[in-house]
Amino acid sequence: MMKLILTTCVLLPFATGLHAAPVKKLQISIDNQPVTFASSPIFKNGSWLVPLESFCKQLGLKVEFPDGGEMAVICGVGESDLCVPLQFGESAFNIDGVTYAKIKSITEQFGFEIYKVSETELEVVRPEQLAPKFTLPDLDGTPRRLQDFRGKKTLLYIWGSW
Repeated sequence: MMKLILTTCVLLPFATGLHAAPVKKLQISIDNQPVTFASSPIFKNGSWLVPLESFCKQLGLKVEFPDGGEMAVICGVGESDLCVPLQFGESAFNIDGVTYAKIKSITEQFGFEIYKVSETELEVVRPEQLAPKFTLPDLDGTPRRLQDFRGKKTLLYIWGSW
């Protein structure tokens, strides 16, 4: 009994001196508009997870949960009739009554581009807001892709000899 009390006395001051490292919040913008969530995004197994329904709503997508509860289905609204299944455990997780999903598993199938601004800041761009993908040679003949200059000031000097 004396040994247990002594151990507790030694460990308790050590444990009370520990402080959790501050957790940074994920900031996401869609076409330069900040995204708000009812439940905060979480960081799990090396990737960010966002609340599925509120994120899809802001992207203009619809979420359905078929009977059985082992998956969610995301469908495009309007011109896009594409529907994409998300299996729980792989791309989607139910945590404390909220369905979370990996951002890429939501956006990739619908043509959205994700740009990492920093470790905790992402920019999502709708497909119709993106410049066409193309590659042109620079003055030295080296092929350059427009998307390699994303986020940088870029001057395109185009001329023709017609």
